[in-house]
Amino acid sequence: MAAALLFVAAALLITGLRQGPVLGSPDFTIDPDFGIPTPPHDTPYRSTANIVATAAMTLVGLTGVLLGIREWVKTRSWLPLMIAVSGAFIALPEVFFDVMGAVYFPWSETNHAYTILGREMPWWIVAGWFGYGAFNFFTFKVLLSNPRTKVLWLMWGGAAAGDVVFEEILLATGVYHYYGNQPLMITPQLPWWWIPCNSVGVFLAASIAYRYREQMRGWKALGMIVVTPMSVGAVYGFIALPSWIATNSTLPWLPTQLLGLLTIALGVVAYCLILHNVLGRPPFAMDFVPGEREAPAVGSANA
Repeated sequence: MAAALLFVAAALLITGLRQGPVLGSPDFTIDPDFGIPTPPHDTPYRSTANIVATAAMTLVGLTGVLLGIREWVKTRSWLPLMIAVSGAFIALPEVFFDVMGAVYFPWSETNHAYTILGREMPWWIVAGWFGYGAFNFFTFKVLLSNPRTKVLWLMWGGAAAGDVVFEEILLATGVYHYYGNQPLMITPQLPWWWIPCNSVGVFLAASIAYRYREQMRGWKALGMIVVTPMSVGAVYGFIALPSWIATNSTLPWLPTQLLGLLTIALGVVAYCLILHNVLGRPPFAMDFVPGEREAPAVGSANA
């Protein structure tokens, strides 16, 4: 509780000093017809940065795929491989998150993967989520090791810290850009309310794979292609609404930040619900290790 109060106080202090009466993002113009922030279509497309980001995230994703193939060779289970591959399919619901959460990806005629809701998306976002599949695979492997619940909390904390570093690097290259009245602009360019949305969403996908690993043998492992993007979408739907309201509004500083903090609080609630209802773990029993009779799914760790 003390740590949570300290974070809230620090977030309000930093955003208050950085922004004051200024609305969340420097790019904040309201569409006169729809009354919501206008995407910054004049943001320049940076070819080199897109190529580097696409190549780097593809390599990360291929690492997850190679580890999944290694698991298949050892266990003849397709599930770890499909967990890694399924990350790329999060690129489809990504567009909906971007429209509601006010993110814009500069693109070009030569770097255009698909269009949904009128948003043209570059190839690097597909590669980006493909790379996230490696984290999906890693989470699944951690769950198979049946660790103490404390390890899962530390893993989530590490994922959150890594997300800040990773996104700030990408944002500095200009391959995408947050606009609108973004809550929790604590670091230079990343609104922190996004952090639990992605990390908890992927954790839910890996937890479902672990929970139903006995049922998802053989061709049924293909179900991860649906499970992973739906898991991320479900978490966004559960926790992101307060921040979506703030981002697409002209609310002043304090209610904007409080709505962002509500998203983070709901992210913690969602994580606890996954621990309890999917993994069968008391969320705050840090030394708890499920026994065979207590675990929600019983089977070989190599399944």
